[in-house]
Amino acid sequence: MNTSIYFFSATGNSLTTAKLLADGITNCKLIPVASTRNKEIIIEESDRIGFVYPVYYGDMPYPVRELVAKMRIKKNTYIFSVATYRGHHGHVAERLNQLLEAQGVTLSLSLGLPMPGNSYINDAKVDQEYLDKQKEHVAQLLPRILANETVNYEITEDLKETPVQTPNNFRGITAEDSCIGCGTCVTVCPMENIVLEDGKALIGEKCATCLACFHWCPVEAIYMSKQENISRRSKYHHPDVQLEDIVEQKQDS
Repeated sequence: MNTSIYFFSATGNSLTTAKLLADGITNCKLIPVASTRNKEIIIEESDRIGFVYPVYYGDMPYPVRELVAKMRIKKNTYIFSVATYRGHHGHVAERLNQLLEAQGVTLSLSLGLPMPGNSYINDAKVDQEYLDKQKEHVAQLLPRILANETVNYEITEDLKETPVQTPNNFRGITAEDSCIGCGTCVTVCPMENIVLEDGKALIGEKCATCLACFHWCPVEAIYMSKQENISRRSKYHHPDVQLEDIVEQKQDS
């Protein structure tokens, strides 16, 4: 059985999780979601397909939604997801299943993995515990995936809309005058939503709220103007991930 795992990651939690999963699955290919944005149709013929992504407001990142809408998946494919989250994973399983149903397939299994959040302020001790147990937690999920375990995620009620269902800069992410125009934010943005204008970063309205620009800015010039309680939170990235790892996700696969 061959497996393709599509992952979306801004600060490294889902990237490292996808790699750990791939290490435990024979004949497994990793594909960054960001590398698929310029493709109109994605024909996926793997026997098993996985999606690994962080939870935003009880939902999945917009680029994952965009990806699923372009995919053509054969019937009876085993499809699983692993959502990394800080607080809870919301209704991501039901939301993903609805997107897949529009493509004529269904979600087989949805799993969650607690990890440090990159949005709201976290307890440093709890974050470290999540990091310390990441490999152990992934090892606990793998047998369920390898056994092709299934769960029914079909629901009849309409799910409430979330702020991240469409690209928008609802948080007011902005670059301050301290911006040095280095272009780091431009290179990490998965939406191509940031440009340099007059030597300063200009952030548009097609934002996926991934906060890659916020966390990777080398001079901390980017902040969230509409959410004062977290506008100056500490920067975060997974300790095993470097800036180059995030940038490389945008390269065509």
